[in-house]
Order: sequence, then structure tokens, then C-alpha cells
Amino acid sequence: MWKTAFSLACAAAFTGPAVCQEKSPAVPENEAPPTQGLPPEVLPRPKSALPDGKAAMPILNKPKDVPFIPGGVASVGGPLGLLDVLDSVEKHYPLLQAIEQERAIAGGKLLSAMGGFDLNFVASGDSTAPATYDNFRGNVGLNQMLPVGGMSVFGGYRNGYGDFPTYNLSQLTADGGEVRAGMIIPLAKDRAIDRPRAGIQQARIDVQITEPMIERQRLDFKRAAARTYWNWIANGQRVKVANEMVRLAVERDGQLKARVEAGPAANIERIDNQQNIAFRNGLMVQSQRAFQQSSIELSLFLRDETGAPTVAGQDRLPDFPLVQEVDLASFDTALNTAMELRPEPRRLRLQREKAAVELNLARNQTRQSLNAVVSGSQDIGYGTSSLSGPNGLDRSNLNASLVYQMPVQRREARGRVLQSEATLAQLEAQIRNAEDVIRAEIQDGFTALERAYEFHRQAGSRVDLARTVARAEREQLRLGRSDILRVTLREQAAFEAEILEISARQEYFRAKTDLLVAQGLDAR
Repeated sequence: MWKTAFSLACAAAFTGPAVCQEKSPAVPENEAPPTQGLPPEVLPRPKSALPDGKAAMPILNKPKDVPFIPGGVASVGGPLGLLDVLDSVEKHYPLLQAIEQERAIAGGKLLSAMGGFDLNFVASGDSTAPATYDNFRGNVGLNQMLPVGGMSVFGGYRNGYGDFPTYNLSQLTADGGEVRAGMIIPLAKDRAIDRPRAGIQQARIDVQITEPMIERQRLDFKRAAARTYWNWIANGQRVKVANEMVRLAVERDGQLKARVEAGPAANIERIDNQQNIAFRNGLMVQSQRAFQQSSIELSLFLRDETGAPTVAGQDRLPDFPLVQEVDLASFDTALNTAMELRPEPRRLRLQREKAAVELNLARNQTRQSLNAVVSGSQDIGYGTSSLSGPNGLDRSNLNASLVYQMPVQRREARGRVLQSEATLAQLEAQIRNAEDVIRAEIQDGFTALERAYEFHRQAGSRVDLARTVARAEREQLRLGRSDILRVTLREQAAFEAEILEISARQEYFRAKTDLLVAQGLDAR
């Protein structure tokens, strides 16, 4: 088996006669060589299938033109910049528009919480007729909670006329009815805070919490858009490299055709080059598919003025920006920027404020309730009753009272205190962890960017060397001192080096995007 493999390798590497010849047992002319146990790929072929200088060339299929993505809307304009993509995300990205509705949701909750201080209107009417005592009673009133000191005020008007039993003569009013007003003043519980005021404070904090929440999502969306953008550029550059590889092989095919027709080169050389063309065409098709896929992914972030996704083709493909060395001395500045701008600690601090409001309310609920009630009333007009006195029903009343209440066990309020204190402790720990995570992300961002720069520098050196070797090998082939196999290997090495260098550039700008986002900045 190894003898057969050796013979095939020699046939692929050399074209001249009497090369790599190996002595083998003689086979009579009228007897076919033994084939038992040989794999199909090394079985003898008919002479008509063996290439020679006059054999027909195999059909070389050219790849079909790349069709436009079905249902896509072409993006128009010059070279597409990162700012164009990020501006499109800011204006038209649906998920960002969706998360921005959190402002309206929080505003609606705040408005609902303010409903605890709405002015309340009450009215009632009652009549008993015909009966022993025919009378009518009407009542309208207003009450309003005040946002200061837990106080509330009330006032109203009532009238009552007809016959009333002596034990209900207070329901009888003068001809013009009775007006009244009063105030409830908490002296202990609900003086500093109560449920309506706590609800408004927490709702206002929720409005503030929406901003770091939206900002966190905005950073995530723009980071995803930037990474997709760099992937789109990298795949576009890979298409260009693949096209160049095909161009070199096709150009060489024309040169080999002339040499085969002139006689110095064997037809197998051209066939070998054409299989390289077919192979590189396949790589080009694969790179085109990768570019199509990245264009579709980018279209989710790149939208027109109506918000519809647009597909950016190779006509909008720019070059990578300049790769710059990383300044590790700027770590402290980046860390301070991150601590100031990152939304996660701000959100947690606002949640801590909200939990503190809940703790104050819970402590308030453990106190005794002592309320002072002051009210007055005045009858209008004139009327009499058996108890009306010398001035009839022209009565003026001023009342003051104290109302005391204390829950004995107060388990509900004490349980809420414990819950609120534990929530505050949780948030303190989460804030410390968030700051530690930010520091770690800045450290990881700097190290990743520094290594990505170094990796790109090494990949760039390899590209220069591989290109030099490939050019020299092509020149040797032109002078007749090399062969297709060697040229193919040199060009394949250059191709792999260029693909790796593109990946290194992509990784550098990905790392740069991650570092910017880790500081709380968008990917601009």
C-alpha cells in the first residue's frame, strides 16, 4: 500500500518522465496487473482517461453570480460607518423603542400613586314618607388629604326638614341647611410618612430607575450592533481575499494554457491549477454566503427612515480603521469613568432609596395612632324644634377631639421592618458586587484589547512574509524553476495568513467595543 501511495505522490509533484521510478515485480504483457485489495481511488484507469498533452480539458464550472437577498431592501449611500449604524439604532431600533416605553409606564404608576391625594366628593339623600315621621335628608361633602404632615381636611353641606323623633333632632337643620368644615391632624403615626406619601416617593424613584434600565439596554443594543458591524466588514474583506485568490489562479490558467500548447509543460499542470480554481471558487462561494448572513444580521440594526431593515452590500463596504496601540496607563481614568457612568450601580442605589422609604413606612406602622379632629358647623336660616332654644335652629358648633388607637402585637408592621432591613442589606451587597464587576470588566477589557493588538501585529507580520514568499514562488514558476504544487502551497499559506489577519482586526475592534461599553460609553 505504501508503494502505491508513494507513486501517486510522485505523480502529483513531478511531470517529467523517469522520476520517482521504483522497481516492481515484472508482469507479463498479456496479464493484467493484480488489483485485489487495492482501494478504488488507486485502481488502474483506462488510457483514455489519463491526461496527456492532447486530452480534452475537463469542464470548469464558474460560480453563479451572487443573487440579491430575497425580500431585502438595499441600503444606499457611500461607505457605511459605525456612526451610521449606531444612529440608526438610536432612532429606529424597535427593541430600544420598546424599552423606552418604561418611562411612560413609570409615569403612569406615578400618576396612579398621586391618586391617593385626589379630591373626593360624596353625596347622599334619604327620605322616609309616608311614615310616622315624614322627613328628608340631603348631604354633600368634600374631603382632601394633604401632602404635609398626614393631615386631611373636609367640608360639606347638609339639610334636613320634616318631622324627626327627639333622638334624631340633630338631623334637623335650619331653613338654609348647615355648612360644616374640619381637619384631621395625626400626632404620632402617619405624621412623618403614610402609605399615600410613601407610594408617591417610591413611584418617583421608579421613574428615575427607568433611566439606568433604559441606558443598560441601549448599551447592550449598540454593542451588539457594533460587533455585528465589525463582523460584516470582516466577512466583506474575506470575500475580497477569496476573489483575489481566484483571480491569481485564473490568470495562471491562461499562462499554463500557452505553455501546454507550446510544449514545455504537461497538461497535468494545467489540470492541477484548474482544480485549484474550482477549490478557490468553492471558498469564494462560502465567503459570499458568510457575507450575506452578516449583511442580514446587520440589517436588523441598519434601518431606513421608515424603520424598515436595509441590506448593506459590498458597495458600502469600508476598510477597517487603523489599529492603534493600547495605552495601559489610562486604566484609572477608564475605571473612574465607568464608576460614574455605568447604569448598574445607579439603578441599585435608587432601589436602595426605594427600600429605605419602605423601611420608614414599616417603622411608622409600628407606632400608636393619635389623631386630633377639629370641626365646626353653622346652620343657615331659621327654624324651630322642641329643643331649638331661644334662637331656633340658628346653631353654631365647634368640636375638638382626640382619637387614640394602638395595635397590641403589631406583628404585621414588625415583619415588614425585618423584610425592609434585609432588602437594604441585600442591595448594599449587590452595590459592592456591581462595583467589583465593573472593575473586573475594565481590567478584562484592557488586557483583551492589548493582546488583540499584539495578535494583530504578529498576524500582520506573517501576511507580509507569506505574500513575499508567494510572489517569489510565482516568479520561480514563470522562470520554470517551480511547479503548481509549490505555488499552490505558498498561495494557500498567504491566503490563510490574510484570513487570520482579518480575524485579528475584527477581534481588536470587538475588544475595543467591549471596553467602551464597560466604561458606560456607547461604541462610538
